[in-house]
Amino acid sequence: MAFNGHFGGVFGVVTPRWILVNNLENYKRIKMRKVKSTFALICVGLLFNTFGYGNKLSDPKLKQPGITTFDASHIRGSGVEVLNGYSAIPQNGVLSTFDVKLPEIESVVYFSTDKREKILDAANRVYPWVASNLKTIVTNGFNPDPTAGDPSRNGLITLLKLKNNSYLLLQGIASPNAMSHFMITDNGSLKIMLVTFGTAAVSGDIPLVAYAQGANIYDVFQQAWKSAISTKALEGRTAMRYQKVYPEMFNYLGWCSWEQYRRKISSDLLVSDMRKIEKSPIPIRWVLVDDGHQDQTGTGMEDSRLLSFGTLPETFPNGFKDIMAQKSDKIKWTGVWHAMNGQWQGLNPDHQIRELDGHLVRIKKKFKGEPMALLMPKGDSVSSWLFYKGLIGATKDHGFDFVKIDNQSRQMAFYKGMDNAVKTVAQHAQSLERAAHELSGGLINCFCVDLVSLMNTKYSAISRVSVDYLLNNENKAKSHLYQSYQNTLWMGQAVWPDHDMFHSSDKFCGRMMAVSKAMSGAPIYLSDAPDNFLEELITPLCTNDGKLFRPLAPAVPLPESVMLSALSTPQAYRVVAPLANGAAAFVVYNLISPTPAESVKTQISASDYTAAGSFIQPAVEAWKVPAEGLVYYDWYVGKGGLLNDKYEIELKGFSDRLVQLSPVVKGWSVVGCTDKYLSAIAIKSIEYADKKLKLVMGESGTLVVYNTSTVRCGSAKKIESIGNGLWKLQISDEKKDAEIEICIN
Repeated sequence: MAFNGHFGGVFGVVTPRWILVNNLENYKRIKMRKVKSTFALICVGLLFNTFGYGNKLSDPKLKQPGITTFDASHIRGSGVEVLNGYSAIPQNGVLSTFDVKLPEIESVVYFSTDKREKILDAANRVYPWVASNLKTIVTNGFNPDPTAGDPSRNGLITLLKLKNNSYLLLQGIASPNAMSHFMITDNGSLKIMLVTFGTAAVSGDIPLVAYAQGANIYDVFQQAWKSAISTKALEGRTAMRYQKVYPEMFNYLGWCSWEQYRRKISSDLLVSDMRKIEKSPIPIRWVLVDDGHQDQTGTGMEDSRLLSFGTLPETFPNGFKDIMAQKSDKIKWTGVWHAMNGQWQGLNPDHQIRELDGHLVRIKKKFKGEPMALLMPKGDSVSSWLFYKGLIGATKDHGFDFVKIDNQSRQMAFYKGMDNAVKTVAQHAQSLERAAHELSGGLINCFCVDLVSLMNTKYSAISRVSVDYLLNNENKAKSHLYQSYQNTLWMGQAVWPDHDMFHSSDKFCGRMMAVSKAMSGAPIYLSDAPDNFLEELITPLCTNDGKLFRPLAPAVPLPESVMLSALSTPQAYRVVAPLANGAAAFVVYNLISPTPAESVKTQISASDYTAAGSFIQPAVEAWKVPAEGLVYYDWYVGKGGLLNDKYEIELKGFSDRLVQLSPVVKGWSVVGCTDKYLSAIAIKSIEYADKKLKLVMGESGTLVVYNTSTVRCGSAKKIESIGNGLWKLQISDEKKDAEIEICIN
């Protein structure tokens, strides 16, 4: 077996780095020097093979795997470590273990789930644990998130801020045959674990870890991801976010049954709510039927097993026919929820989908201490395809336009101890992607905050990035917001980050959730009972026909907030999203838990604007502060003006503020339609002249512009100064895409 990159090795790229190899009994330091001739390379290979200095993990006779060190202390740039010609048999599901040599660090963000030893079954619970060192994260008593258990030592991504103020990112990789993740030891050292969670031998060229080092914190995430998916093993299995088609229906406002009703749904209830939505002034354009409709045995996550691709006869006696009859010009699309396994616990052995006989494997589990037999699709490509073709095809036959697939990251645990759990689940992910691409108009991935799911999003452009939203739960809301933005840094490379549904009527954070969903650029879907919709919080999200105002890229934390333990540190957590017309939207949060009596002070500055375009794909040059400056507008207080150095903000209690920065051009700045959260996006085009401003406004409403001179406009029903050079114009033209001309004397 040969190593590329920092390991060096036979027929690989040999670099002058210190590496540590283990011959099971003795550690030896070997300084690898550049070898310039083929003969020398062969000699080095013979030396390693003869004296056992190579990775002995390829020898299936070894009872205890040897350990090799990945030297990350001198990484520059980006790349992937690939184990060339690798061969090994896993022991307890682990193929190989590698020590990681790290440079001196200032702080770390470790992306892992909770519960100390957990790696499987993480679902949608991946937390950004922030500390000054790795050991702190696995120290008893360290838990900055009151909604979570102790941090898991097993992580997906390690972000390090180095002493020289640059950043180093190490990312695990889920290839078709094996997956790597990280492990923090009790003494605070870092290891790479190469796993299958199975028993079968693995051979071939296996990518081990992606890495990137640099001064720009956003670049290291992007470069590590691009390096990972550019390997031969992952070729064609996923893509960058911008390379995927964003489904049409998710450009519009939606509604989902789950958070309001959970599994207590029926055809009659949903028909009633759809009729209320139809009559409501809220422009909801799609409805998602969530969990509770399936033909199954059992009633909860722990015992529900699928019987058929039909509906539960007691609550959906006519199937989905009555629901489909409610589709209209307004409710144009419908979607349906399914679990990745068919249902939470797979299929009941007495299922009615007989065409799958021979393509399912029996899994043994227990429920309340008693054996519970269940079936899951086999891992071969034919069986996997037939299962997901049947599942997604059935949703199409029922009349649904898209699907939401849940329970993805929990699937691995079902196959643990079989041939190769990683290979099976990766195959299922590819089959799902193909089925959704060919048989459905869209796919929302859910319970998918893991490497296998993300690295197999071949077509799908949307994935959940955090723990579930929960109604009227302040601590959960804080954790949900923090996870959503932090996980976007890595998941958002491949997908638009779904922040989950929400209640506009949430007493703690209805508006806060509405704004965060707007900043995500992903689907926005309500879950209130229709009688409880709060129109004043919902309509700023979209046009009159429900089309969402979406940023140019998902919102991500500003650089200093990436490294902030936002739930435990008395500082504001700040995020930014780029908008149309050179504007940028910022939200600052007080997420500290428990909420302190003292307020938190923060600011938005001109230098923050330069980070606004950092998450746009394909990558663009860093935004520059315009020569004439920027105008700020605080959406919540309806005030603003020319930004002089910084705009100071005070946050009291669990709260947020939405602030937009807009460029000044020829003395003008266009804030936009301030009836909408992302005001700048409501303006479709702008033409600047010294004494005249022309713009196209998508719909009539309140327009705010900046000019130090008095303005006049024939299209405005009313014009008033709101101070500091800002003018509020009431545009009454009911035409869409109205051309507005504003002049000064």
